[in-house]
Amino acid sequence: MRLHHKAVAATIAAAMTTAGAGVLAAVASPAASAATAPTAIAVSMSGKAVQLSTTSVPAGNVVFNVKSLKGDHALQLLQLHSGYTKQQAKKDVDAAFGGNKAAIKRVDKNITWLGGIDAPAGHPGTVATVLKPGSYLATDQNSNAISAFDVVSSTANYRTLYPNSFVTTKGNEFHPHTSLALPKSGWVKFHNNAEEPHMFVFQHVKQSTTNKDVQDYIASGSQQQPSWGLQESSEAGVISPGQTEVFNYRLPAGKYLVACFWPSIQTGMPHFAMGMYKLVELS
Repeated sequence: MRLHHKAVAATIAAAMTTAGAGVLAAVASPAASAATAPTAIAVSMSGKAVQLSTTSVPAGNVVFNVKSLKGDHALQLLQLHSGYTKQQAKKDVDAAFGGNKAAIKRVDKNITWLGGIDAPAGHPGTVATVLKPGSYLATDQNSNAISAFDVVSSTANYRTLYPNSFVTTKGNEFHPHTSLALPKSGWVKFHNNAEEPHMFVFQHVKQSTTNKDVQDYIASGSQQQPSWGLQESSEAGVISPGQTEVFNYRLPAGKYLVACFWPSIQTGMPHFAMGMYKLVELS
């Protein structure tokens, strides 16, 4: 169980170090021609590389089919704003997840987070997010692997993903547009209507878990995993304000904690510690 979620921080910090000061080396196949308009971009992940089927991705509502070649990996898409260097991003992300509010403000201002998906070994994931022409990074939340890619104005025929659950944010809260009884596998459309980045994590918990259990755990300040936590989890990547992602998940039936662990610009604490969670049923 990963209630103290620092994967994103570790990813960016390591990736920026690995990338160095020069142009990022993209490990990927040659760009697809306009005659083969893609319905999805294939992403293969290992501990050493994030490999895209093309480094010249047609703009639009881009669909990424993600798989892990070995081990468990998770895709995170992002864009650094002009003038914000990789070295600054590394330093600020490290400090942000340490509760430094000034660093959190700089990260929130200078990085656009565009979503992602975990893809445990043997369980590929799919995520769609709108990308405009420009330069982007694809990182692995579970290693320091990274790849640069360009989004270009080109012909595409991306498949349409049909969500059966819709979730938005307002402030540091989740607002599901469906009941709290969700299917154990399906598609979620996650829109960030707040003023800070947010992530979406499903975490399996014991059926007896109550809101009071979660609140007591938060109040305790414990760094240990709670007794009511179980092993299974799934997550989508971080999205910045105004961004939307559609992603899939497959989980055992049962009770789950839906939570966000992004650090708050107001307090420096993870949003989860400020009450950004819900208990939901997957059936």
